[in-house]
Amino acid sequence: MVEELEQVAAAQNTSREELLNKAVSQFLYKVALEKMKAETAAYERMHAQLITEHLGEHVAIHNGQMVDHDSDLVALRKRIRQRFGRMPILLREVTLERVLPELLIRRPKLISTSYETTV
Repeated sequence: MVEELEQVAAAQNTSREELLNKAVSQFLYKVALEKMKAETAAYERMHAQLITEHLGEHVAIHNGQMVDHDSDLVALRKRIRQRFGRMPILLREVTLERVLPELLIRRPKLISTSYETTV
C-alpha cells in the first residue's frame, strides 16, 4: 500500500503526507455528514415532543438523543464543546416549522501528521 500511495502522490505532484491528509479529511467529512443526517432524522422523530418541552430553545442531538438544551446558543455550544470536543453534534433551534436549514459541517483540520511505515 505504501508503494501505491507513493505512486499516486508522485502522479499528483504532491507528498505522501499531503495525500494522506486529504484522504483522511475527506473521510472525516463523509463520516460527519452521515452522522448529521442521522441526527437530523432523530430531531425529526422527536419534533412533536421537542416543541412541547423546548419550543424556542436550542437543542443538542447526539447519537439520536437530546443531550442538552438552552435558550442561549453560545452557552450551549460551549458546554457541548467541553463535553464532546469536536465531535459533530446537531445544534438546532426548536421551532414549529419542521423545515430545517442546510447542514453546516466544519471540516476537521489535521494539525500535524507523522506517519511511520513498517514493512
